[in-house]
Amino acid sequence: MAFFKKEELKLLWPFYLYYLVIPMFIFMPAFLVVYFKHIGLNLFQIGLLSSMGMLSTLIFEIPTGAFADLYGRKLSMLLGQFIIGISYLSVFFIREFSILLIAFSFIGIGGTFTSGAEEAWFTDLIKHKNKKFLHGYFIKSNSISSFGMVVSGILGAFLVKVFGVSIIWIAAGFSFLLSLLILVFAQEHFKRKKVRIRDSFKDVIRHSIKSFNYSRKHHVLLYFLIASIFLTIAGSFNSDFAWITLLQQLNFPDYAFGYMWSALGFVGIFAPLVSTKLMKKGKERQFILVVIILEILVLSLIYTATTVLLVLAALLAYYFFFFMRLPMQRVYFHKFIPNKLRATVGSIESMLSSLIMIIIIPIVGSFIDHFGPRISLFMAGLLMIPAVVVYYLIDESKVKEKL
Repeated sequence: MAFFKKEELKLLWPFYLYYLVIPMFIFMPAFLVVYFKHIGLNLFQIGLLSSMGMLSTLIFEIPTGAFADLYGRKLSMLLGQFIIGISYLSVFFIREFSILLIAFSFIGIGGTFTSGAEEAWFTDLIKHKNKKFLHGYFIKSNSISSFGMVVSGILGAFLVKVFGVSIIWIAAGFSFLLSLLILVFAQEHFKRKKVRIRDSFKDVIRHSIKSFNYSRKHHVLLYFLIASIFLTIAGSFNSDFAWITLLQQLNFPDYAFGYMWSALGFVGIFAPLVSTKLMKKGKERQFILVVIILEILVLSLIYTATTVLLVLAALLAYYFFFFMRLPMQRVYFHKFIPNKLRATVGSIESMLSSLIMIIIIPIVGSFIDHFGPRISLFMAGLLMIPAVVVYYLIDESKVKEKL
C-alpha cells in the first residue's frame, strides 16, 4: 500500500518537506540543559528561561491566533518562523542571563504566530479540496518529523564534538529560516478581510472571546482542555530536565545525547504508524485513554532503572507511547472545531499550556535540584492519572460535530 494517497503530495508536499527539514537541524533540545549548565546556570534558572518564552506566549497567543484567522494562516506562520529563527541565532552570542530572558521572550512571541495557524492552515486547505488526507496527515507528518529527528541526533553529536555545544543555536536558527523558503510554496485557502486597523483590533478581541466561549460550552473540547492541563503539568515533571539530569548522574557522556535524540526519532517514526494500525476510526478517545495508562505504567517503573541502559529503555518506551498518542490527540481535537474558529481555539489550548508552564517549569527545575530526577519522573506518572479519569468521562453523544 502506498505511503501517500493519490494527489496528496501534489497538494501537501511543502508541509511534508517542512516536517522533514526542520527537525534535521533542531538537535538543540537534546543539548539545551547541557549547554546552559556549561555556562553556569542551574535548573531553576533554565526553567525561568523557558517560563519567559511561555509568558510571551500567554500574552500574545490569542491575539496572534485571531490574527491568523483574520489575515491568513500562511502570513502568520511565515512571520512566526522568521522571529523564532532570528531569536535562536541571537542566543549563540549571549551569555548574560538577563539578555537570555529577552531572547527567549521573542522565541515565545514567534511561537504564538505559528501555534494555532499551522494546524488551521493545512486543515482548512485539505477540507477545501474535499480530500480525505487529514487523518493520515497527522500520522505521516509525525513519522516524517521523527525521521528528520534521527538524522539530527547523529548530525548533532558530530557537530557538538567538532564545534562545541554552542553550535546548537546556529543550527536551530538556520532551520527556521530555511523553512520560510519551503512554506512560501504551500497553498492556502483563505479569504482576507479588508478592515481598518482600529476595526481589526476590535475584531481580534471579539473573535477571541467567541472562540473561548465556544470551547467553554462545548462538552468534548472543555474536557479535552481539562485533560490537557493535567498532561501539561505531568509533562513538566517528565521533561528533558529530569531525563537528561538522570542520565548525567549515571555518567552518560555529553555528545551521546545526540545519539539519544536519534533513538527517540527512530521510535517516533514507527510509533504513529503502529497507532494507525491499532486505532479504529471513531475510537480516538478510547485509544488515547489506553495509551496514557501505558505511559503511567512505564513511569511507575523508573525506580527499577538503575543503569544507563535501563534508563534509556524506559525513556524510549515512554516516548513510544507518547508518539502513538500525540497525533490521535490532534485528530480528536480538530474533530469538533468549526473552520472559522480553528486557529483561535488552537491558540486557546496553547495559552492554557503556557499559563501552566510559566508557573510550573521553574518549580520543577528547583524540585529536581533538591529531590532528584527519579522522584520527578515518578510524580509525572501520578499526575497523569486525572487525565485518564477526564477522558473516561467524555460523552461524545452530547455534541453533533463530526470530522
